[in-house]
Amino acid sequence: MATALLATLLALLIGHAVPDLARVRDYAWFRSWLRSCAERFGDTRFWLRPGALLLCLGLPVLLLAICQWLLHDFWWGLPGFVFGAAVLFYCWGPRDLDVEVEAIQAAGEREQRVDALQNLPDEPPIPALPLDSGIVVDQVFLAALSRWFGVLFWFLLLGAAGALLYRLTCLAAGSRGYGDALSAAQLRAVEDLRRLLNWPAAQLMTVALALAADFDSVLTAWRDFHGQRVPGWYSGDPGYMTAAARASVDVEPESDDEAAMDETAMLALQQAMALIWRVLVVWLAILSIFVLAGKIG
Repeated sequence: MATALLATLLALLIGHAVPDLARVRDYAWFRSWLRSCAERFGDTRFWLRPGALLLCLGLPVLLLAICQWLLHDFWWGLPGFVFGAAVLFYCWGPRDLDVEVEAIQAAGEREQRVDALQNLPDEPPIPALPLDSGIVVDQVFLAALSRWFGVLFWFLLLGAAGALLYRLTCLAAGSRGYGDALSAAQLRAVEDLRRLLNWPAAQLMTVALALAADFDSVLTAWRDFHGQRVPGWYSGDPGYMTAAARASVDVEPESDDEAAMDETAMLALQQAMALIWRVLVVWLAILSIFVLAGKIG
């Protein structure tokens, strides 16, 4: 647990101190791997079934898990620590959320802000997202889930292999250049897998948001979502998280004209990103408590 915390802090520090290193987050190899599998097995019954994901996603993750296991106890665990931090940095993103949020804020014209907003989802959406305060808050939290917290949760749970599994799943399910090589059954299966991997991270983000913001507002939004829209404890749609995020952002337009609405959206963007940082601090603080408790125990 202590090494996981140190690896997380190191990956965050490197990402902010040397932003140009984000260029190493290149997944062209994964795209080539999916296409080669499709070319080799595309005409077989095996490829048309969801089980083929064990080859597409499972083999790279398995190879990484073997490396992780081999390095675990070697030379007092130092190579394993460096390896884990490097994989976490590689899987983080793959684009920097804070940089893209700053690009939206720095845009001078409304059209430029709208264009920059389209970079927050994994793929530019069709139709384009409007510059609306609620949508802006949703996209910031959804992007934080897929770029930061989902990777971090599975890294803490399964190590480097968990981080890679999450990142490859998101790429296969959410990026056209990767999912094009998969069959329809595989696309449905990988989307279900992404929802499953997102669920615990999104729930913990919501809990941390309740601690970092207005607890009552977050709890009410969570209850309303599960009571009215999705009865039960499990929801593949992280709408409970975005509903809680909207309830935690306190902005109201001064009027109905376009300039006032745009200004409200920018304030909502600023508050949403500030909340994301606070949620990350809560996660790291709780992780630190577990580390200290383990050392004391």
